[in-house]
Amino acid sequence: MHRAVRLFAPVVGVLGLLGLVLFYFQRADKDLPFIQSDGYGHYVYLPALFIQHDPTFHKEVASWGEYWDPNVGLTLDAGTHRYLNRFPPGQALLTLPAFFLAHASAGLVGAPRDGFSSPYQVAVALNGLLALVIGLALLSRALQDLYPPAVVLATLTAVTFATNLFHYGTADACFSHVYSFALFAALMLLVPRWYAAPTARRSLLLGLVAGLIVLVRNPNALALLFIPLYGVHDGATQRARLQFLRAHLPSLALAGLAFAAVMSVLFGFWHYATGHWLVYSYQGFGFQFDRPMVLAVLFSIRKGLFFWAPVWLFAAWGFVRDRERLRPYLLPFLLFFILHTYLVSAWWHWPYGRSFGHRAYTEASAFFAPGLAGLLATLRRPASRRLMAGVLVLLVLLQGFLMLRYWQGKLPGDRTTWPVYRSLFTPSP
Repeated sequence: MHRAVRLFAPVVGVLGLLGLVLFYFQRADKDLPFIQSDGYGHYVYLPALFIQHDPTFHKEVASWGEYWDPNVGLTLDAGTHRYLNRFPPGQALLTLPAFFLAHASAGLVGAPRDGFSSPYQVAVALNGLLALVIGLALLSRALQDLYPPAVVLATLTAVTFATNLFHYGTADACFSHVYSFALFAALMLLVPRWYAAPTARRSLLLGLVAGLIVLVRNPNALALLFIPLYGVHDGATQRARLQFLRAHLPSLALAGLAFAAVMSVLFGFWHYATGHWLVYSYQGFGFQFDRPMVLAVLFSIRKGLFFWAPVWLFAAWGFVRDRERLRPYLLPFLLFFILHTYLVSAWWHWPYGRSFGHRAYTEASAFFAPGLAGLLATLRRPASRRLMAGVLVLLVLLQGFLMLRYWQGKLPGDRTTWPVYRSLFTPSP
């Protein structure tokens, strides 16, 4: 079983390659680029810097011609006359090696070296799939510190295939969510080890991962609650945590230095584009904090988290059932979920546009995973285990079916209704 757990991430990589081929044929007649929507905004730093040599983005905007879409994330700053990219550069940084490989191969195969021809599209797709594989490998290591291999394997299978994670590691791997998932998994692995032995290497790694979490997607900063709150569940553990941090100030400072070094990339871009070090990059978009759509975000057929990924209801149950073993994780994960849900539900467009399921929770799959493992580990009776296994198989099959329908264009990216949902299960005439 240990070998099966080790092989899980590579097997998902192979299945992901097959999935990308299937996805390509599903949309081959539509002539749609792989790098699109928010993924374009996260990626466009690379062609602008290394091909057009224009960090102002003026050449990129001019290349659109009459087809320029102001919603792609570039906003002209009146003071500097440079374009501010609403999307942070973290994902572009993580895509850099794949971009250079694509740039070199484009010349060899005779493709345009413009940053968007087929080699670049393939490179971004494969880089996102690699992020999924790495994230699953890191998550498996974090879970194996808590649970036996059989439970870990079942949990990884459900996390990957009973949620929208596989979709965002393949068909929509140009989005930031799979990169955030991998970084969340890295954080889960690092934090307990750092508290066990806060060495210089672990401190630097912790600061690097924390910085990348925010650099990839700014609202991810809520995930950093896991660092100070891990293991805190009452007044005594809170005092012990503060005492630990005071006793290891050099290690904490080293982590903070690494975090600041990563974040300087973002602040540098903001200052270059606007002349200001701190910027709200989502100009024209905002939150409606007095009208959060919490119930719709969690339960609606339109884009409800638990409607489209009911497996997370079992994960929530697992945190309750196995609360003694998962006690170090309960407070940070609960606070993250509450605050994250409030931000998502208060966003002006709470469904988050076209997506398969609610994509704002895809990265949180790493944080939900221990709860699901906890549920599986506390099932003692063979009949209960068989029943739960059957339920998980059904949820995997349902999610796979819905994903294929989404790839085919039968499942809309937003505003799904009950008649539309029921029609998915009706054979086409």
